[in-house]
Amino acid sequence: MARCCQGARRAVAADRRPSRRPGGRLVLVLVAAALVLGGCWDARDVEDRAIVVGVGLDRARGGRIEVSLEVTIPGGTATRPGISGSQPGQRGGLQGGTKVVLTATGATVHEAIAHLRDAARFDIFLGHVRVVLIGEDLARSGVLQHLEMLVQNPEIRRLIPLAVVEGRARDFLTGTMAQDATAGLYLSQMLDDLTRTGRAPNVDLSRFLTDVSEPGVDPVASVLRRAAGTEAGIDWAGLAVFRDDRLQTIIRPPEAWYLMWAMGSPRRTTLFVPVREPVSGGVVLDIFHVDSRLNLKGPPDSREAVLRLLVEGRVVEHRAGGVDLTDTATMHRIQARTQRDLQQQVQRIVARVRGLGADPFGIGRALRVVEPSLWRQPDRATRQAAGRIEARVEVVVRVRRTGLTIR
Repeated sequence: MARCCQGARRAVAADRRPSRRPGGRLVLVLVAAALVLGGCWDARDVEDRAIVVGVGLDRARGGRIEVSLEVTIPGGTATRPGISGSQPGQRGGLQGGTKVVLTATGATVHEAIAHLRDAARFDIFLGHVRVVLIGEDLARSGVLQHLEMLVQNPEIRRLIPLAVVEGRARDFLTGTMAQDATAGLYLSQMLDDLTRTGRAPNVDLSRFLTDVSEPGVDPVASVLRRAAGTEAGIDWAGLAVFRDDRLQTIIRPPEAWYLMWAMGSPRRTTLFVPVREPVSGGVVLDIFHVDSRLNLKGPPDSREAVLRLLVEGRVVEHRAGGVDLTDTATMHRIQARTQRDLQQQVQRIVARVRGLGADPFGIGRALRVVEPSLWRQPDRATRQAAGRIEARVEVVVRVRRTGLTIR
């Protein structure tokens, strides 16, 4: 009986003792997290860092690669003069800073950038690159290996705009821009404006590399060139058509616009449509919407790729005297004439591009959807099968009147 009472007293005393809580462990975890995660692990003053805003890739002798980096170097303060001393490269004036274009060659992009880091006495930071330019010679010899090495750098963003330039990319980075002191910032904004307004396709590093690596579709890119009479001496010169990662040809406007339509990019433009009525003349149409659809029709042994374009436009200028645009029959004739002309133009450029062996329209990709057996075959089998398919263009035009002011 006494033993039972002693056991009961011990149990009651144990219940009265304060329970152990994991407060100490939680405090240790919080302290460790604050030490590891708190603050910047790679802290460096901005005066000691060169920010790269533009990257240029050119072909060098002996199959090597030439990398040009346009960097902005802050001028520093009185107590911290920064790194505005003499540096190799092309220098341009910046208010409160310095622009320098550094160039190095190597067997790979990584090796060339490593040479630049070793030669510079400041830290080169690639996290703010705004544009990547590829020289035409390098584009024709192949760019996949160089771009893959570039994106392997953890500082490089995948959504950087990419463009091909006529000549050498370094010459575009060393040029003087009209509005901005850095060519990288100006060209980036230029490409963004062209894409946003539908005057150029949206091509960045991620999109380009995806199209190169995916069987059944080939990439395209905007082409920039030197041009007098423009804001910065540079304008959009057309589309660079690739087969795999090699440049095949450059399509100039207006054929480049028709190619964009066939690819599914809604490029806005204006067209002059001749009209033969009581007085010879024509109307000017503003094309504000283009919808492109690709369909494969027919049995497997006689498939046909049909590119169907729905083009919508409005009359913006009237140069045909005596033509009544309120007449339904007249508008139907204008639509029929526009539809026939556009269909011929788009069909011609589609045949030209496919004649080069390129497939920016994605016919091979659509073929892999309806023929899953191609997934188990090499990539060249998809290209060969897509090349045997005939491509036909269908254009449907809808023209809108603008009201009484056009009469």
